[in-house]
Amino acid sequence: MGPLTEAMTRLCGEIVAGRRARLTFVSDLAQDVAAMQADFRKEHDDMARRSKAARRGFVKGLEREVAKMQANFRKAHAAMARKSGAERRAGVAHLKMTVGGMRQEFAADLMGAHRAWFGPSPAERRARADAARRAREEGERQAREAAERRAQEEAARQSEPPADAPKEEPGRKKKS
Repeated sequence: MGPLTEAMTRLCGEIVAGRRARLTFVSDLAQDVAAMQADFRKEHDDMARRSKAARRGFVKGLEREVAKMQANFRKAHAAMARKSGAERRAGVAHLKMTVGGMRQEFAADLMGAHRAWFGPSPAERRARADAARRAREEGERQAREAAERRAQEEAARQSEPPADAPKEEPGRKKKS
């Protein structure tokens, strides 16, 4: 064999060996990539589970905090509503008293002006006349009663024996 044949045989062997090495390299590379991807998937799944648990814990904690805040807001709102309601009721009561007093003063002033302009009303005149009549009748009745008492006292004095006359003792008979 000649140098060209030897060179061709050697070159052909090297090409076949290089091809086999490439195929082995690619096969090993595919296996390594597959193993690496499996490890990535496994790590990703583990990380996803841990992350999901952490997110759930975070959300639960957030829900608890929000529920506490809402409860505190409700309590504060109820307390504020009670306080402001009491203040409003007190203000309205004060306003009613003030306005009621003002209305009474105004009504009395208006009635006084009406009486000054028109004089007493017929009902007031009747009431005055009735009061005067009752007072007169009461005076007459008292005078009548006093006169009757005096008359009874006078009659009792006249029917009494004189104070210097001997008194009769009960149970003893008078000697005649």
